[in-house]
Amino acid sequence: MTVDFTFAEQSIDRQARTEIFEGRQIELVTGRVLLHALDVDGRPVCGHDLDPLTPIRQSWNAQYLPHLPRCRDCVTALIDAGHPQREPGFGRAAPQATGVDIRTAHGTGNERAAAAALRRVLAGRDLRPWMFTDVVIVDEEIRGGFSHPMTISPGLLIQRPALALTTFLHEQLHWIEGPATDSATAEASERWPDPPPLPGGGGRSPQSTWLHMSVCALEYLSLSKIIGQYDAVAELAQHRGYSWIYGQIIADPAWFCVYLHRHGLGVPEQPPVPRRYFGDAWWTKPSGLQDRG
Repeated sequence: MTVDFTFAEQSIDRQARTEIFEGRQIELVTGRVLLHALDVDGRPVCGHDLDPLTPIRQSWNAQYLPHLPRCRDCVTALIDAGHPQREPGFGRAAPQATGVDIRTAHGTGNERAAAAALRRVLAGRDLRPWMFTDVVIVDEEIRGGFSHPMTISPGLLIQRPALALTTFLHEQLHWIEGPATDSATAEASERWPDPPPLPGGGGRSPQSTWLHMSVCALEYLSLSKIIGQYDAVAELAQHRGYSWIYGQIIADPAWFCVYLHRHGLGVPEQPPVPRRYFGDAWWTKPSGLQDRG
């Protein structure tokens, strides 16, 4: 009889940066994970201390997010125990994401239905260039979506496939960071010094609106690439959240293409190595009409 081993996650390669959100300094801690095998008693088969590990409800197999590295000592112990390792290179990591783990926050029927809807949307599409993080949480207690950790309300996933897809892209694109994003935000602040506040189609603050000029422009280009420009415009024109921002982009897409190129922003040519958020959930339920964060 084959023992059904399960996974546990070990946080590795942690990095921290600070952002300003609604006047508060927020520390964003991201990292990668190394997967360990747990035996039937819930102990790592490699002998690693269990305390720093996070068990997950997944059977040990090659299909679960194969881009994630497996503990080599665990793999060796499983081979010695006669557990089948059917995939070549099972203990190694692939260079880019090959899927996402869609989890529910509370396991309700509404959340499970939304998770299934997102899986259907993502199935059959090669979205590796947009997979900056590989865990999505469906949470019915929030409104809209957040990027760190990537958390989406069921309503955005169930309404229509294009909305689920573009919400996924939007939150993933928030993981692009660095000087290019900063310079694009600075130019946006000069071009639109007085953007409309909520509920007029801007962000929660002017800083949020300026940041979203590049994020939403990347979202528009990404969605156009996947489903076509006509359908992308039709979808984004329906959005209540960031409606003023999408209106600017739809009215002059050529300018925004040049704007993104000027700052070196675009979908990576090579799929990124995905990271995960390991900090506390710093966001609270938004009080305005914003649909996504």
